[in-house]
Amino acid sequence: MDRQTLTTDDGASTAMMLTVFAALMLLLAAALTLIQVHVAASRAAVAADLAALAAADAARGLMIAEPCSLAADTVAAHGAHMTECDISAPGVAHIYVQVEAPMGFMTTAESRAGPKLP
Repeated sequence: MDRQTLTTDDGASTAMMLTVFAALMLLLAAALTLIQVHVAASRAAVAADLAALAAADAARGLMIAEPCSLAADTVAAHGAHMTECDISAPGVAHIYVQVEAPMGFMTTAESRAGPKLP
């Protein structure tokens, strides 16, 4: 082999461009995963808020239903899973919700609804 052929940098830009492309694809995949986790966290928060409002209304007698059962139905309608329901004081509901995000991540949210605390 000729010595001059071994010292040239022919084809180096191709390898560099493939490396840059792979790095960009990795960053894109990470960004998309974070966006999906954020969307799942938002879904959990909305489900918890609406379920807490429904449970508080049922606890105050404004709706005819068992508060935690109504909250569970509301959470399930939003594609989430209720982990805990606590009706601590008359008309006060604490709801804890989980939503599964992509790649095995779990997002959680909690909400309280009812009269203002003293």
